[in-house]
Amino acid sequence: MELAQIEQLVRDGKLEYVKIGTPDMEGVYRGKRVDATYFLHALNDGFAQCDVLFGWDIAENVLPNLRFSNWERGFADLVMRPDLSTFALVPWEEHVASCICDLWTEAGEPVKLSPRYLLNQLVERARSLGYNVAAAAELEFRLFRESQVSLREKDFGPNLTPLNPGMNCYAISQASADDHLLGRIARMMRDYGIAVEGYNREHGPGMYEMNLRYQPALVAADYTMLFKTGIKEICYQMGYAATFMAKWHDQEDGSSGHSHMSLWDLDMERNLFWDEEAEGHMSATMRHFLAGVLESMPGLMALYAPTINSYKRYVVGTWTPLNTTWGWDNRTCAVRVINNSPRAIRIENRVPGADANFYLVFAAMLAGGLYGIERKLELGPALRGNAYDPATIARASESAPIHSLARNLTTATDLFEQSEVAREYFGNEFVEHFAATRRWEVSEFERAVTNWERRRYFELI
Repeated sequence: MELAQIEQLVRDGKLEYVKIGTPDMEGVYRGKRVDATYFLHALNDGFAQCDVLFGWDIAENVLPNLRFSNWERGFADLVMRPDLSTFALVPWEEHVASCICDLWTEAGEPVKLSPRYLLNQLVERARSLGYNVAAAAELEFRLFRESQVSLREKDFGPNLTPLNPGMNCYAISQASADDHLLGRIARMMRDYGIAVEGYNREHGPGMYEMNLRYQPALVAADYTMLFKTGIKEICYQMGYAATFMAKWHDQEDGSSGHSHMSLWDLDMERNLFWDEEAEGHMSATMRHFLAGVLESMPGLMALYAPTINSYKRYVVGTWTPLNTTWGWDNRTCAVRVINNSPRAIRIENRVPGADANFYLVFAAMLAGGLYGIERKLELGPALRGNAYDPATIARASESAPIHSLARNLTTATDLFEQSEVAREYFGNEFVEHFAATRRWEVSEFERAVTNWERRRYFELI
């Protein structure tokens, strides 16, 4: 939205408050609400935001020994500078808008730990090579007939009431029963400027998938964050709750965050992954890009699966990948190649869960892809068959190496710290900071006593 339009909204009394914020390491939209008149007055100077944004975990416990944000530095201010290209009225709140901000230090330097900054830098690196990047997320999530109060009364336990019982995957009648909520979400997102191409019941009680329309990569990440935040807000307003946890229940399927990406020319007119004459219509650019995504995948797994819970999703036979395979429209592989038209050809990375920070997911895919292009990596043959079958994997490994993906956050963090791609494309400062936050996450879990342990050991030990 143009500045003049915003000023007119304020003059007309149609805009009272603006939600300003930025993604933290987990992809949570954090910031504050400011008076709309103050928003206009302070645009040039920006808005103060404590650097604890990158100094605590998702439960807001301050981490020890971080270089960027710590007690010794006194938790100084950062400066939030609104990106007006992201300004939009919030349809489910009266006279309220939102605007995503970039972060700067008080000395005028960009905050290089910021996930939005990292992705934008990689997008610019791609542009310098002649590529525009398009991306989109498909998000699965769970909906419950619970309030913020009842969630705590039930201790977030397995006895939560889903929006709709039963599996009912793709069942139109069951989805229609929920359309008082899902239809409202879809319409509110449309009015917010976030296009939902479609949605459906998924394979679990109260489970849905919504597919966002492809956009330039930074916009796609912005929309994904706003989409996740918006769903939570709409649900709370209507007396429901939503979660994007990778695996909310050990007896049910996890929630994926399938991520799509393609490279285009600078005018966004031609998809550079398409080659009419090539096998499968895959251009050399696409083959190098995909080879890089696969080669970098083990080292960047911590970005695709950033929490303890993320790794509960990786179970054989649940359409969740376990190794660095790719295939033609093969949903058992880590990367599914979709090549049905010159504009729609793309890769679908099936590794991330819905719990991931999609600024970092898209950044990881792009970093791996550019690594493959810049080094002209050769792509091995497509996997034909079931990527969960050890015999199939053994045969495929004879032609090109296939690597298992980490099955826990500790291993993924070790590989991330050692990753050549991570250090080259994200920088040492980010790698060391993100690794420290993941190790903290592991240590917090290792101190916890869970219901599983009580059920298993309480009576008989």
